[in-house]
Amino acid sequence: MNVFLLILAGIIVLILLLLFCPVVIKIEYKDKVKIKAGYLFPVFTIPTEKEEDPEKAAKKAAKKEKKEQKKQLKEERRRQKYEKKHPGAAAAASAEPEKKKESPFIQKIKEKGVSGIIELLKELVRIIGGLLKKITDHLVISKFDLQIAIASEDAASTALTYGRICSGVYPAVSFIKNHVRKFRHRIKIAPVFTQTETKVRLVMKARIMPFFILSGALGALIKGLKAIAK
Repeated sequence: MNVFLLILAGIIVLILLLLFCPVVIKIEYKDKVKIKAGYLFPVFTIPTEKEEDPEKAAKKAAKKEKKEQKKQLKEERRRQKYEKKHPGAAAAASAEPEKKKESPFIQKIKEKGVSGIIELLKELVRIIGGLLKKITDHLVISKFDLQIAIASEDAASTALTYGRICSGVYPAVSFIKNHVRKFRHRIKIAPVFTQTETKVRLVMKARIMPFFILSGALGALIKGLKAIAK
């Protein structure tokens, strides 16, 4: 019994340690997006662009089509076999279409009408907002390095683009700074009149503990179920 309790305590401690080990996400952009995720020691690269061999894609499509044809043929044989055993079943089915039983959730929506749906949507939006706030309150962005070199063939167009980008980027950065736990950033936006193509480079590194994601998700799920039950 004591051994069992010790093993159980060890498992609980291990789970807690894992929940409080941060998940690290690194995003890089220069011509294309690269996303890497790290947890404990392993680092995983998340594919953003799927490149598939045309020959493999064709074989995959042919295999899928063949599988669908076999399924349809099987269903047709089953239907014919059933109709032979029950001659009047097809006529009865066409004469009296089967009524699908509605779920209690759909019945409640019909009873409460549009106002009930609106109230439910408002409650769900509030719950999702609370979940996002709980996550962002514990999100640490340790690196946010954004460099934009704005260029075009026309100098006036470059200046206008520079103004538009600045009016979009700086308020967004300020919003992030006010809604996350820690935000270290470096922004460099400049017009370049010696080139004709705009270049963007972004390096972002963020981390959060799984415990806060899990606790926020469970809380949101319970609140969501309560809202639907009402």
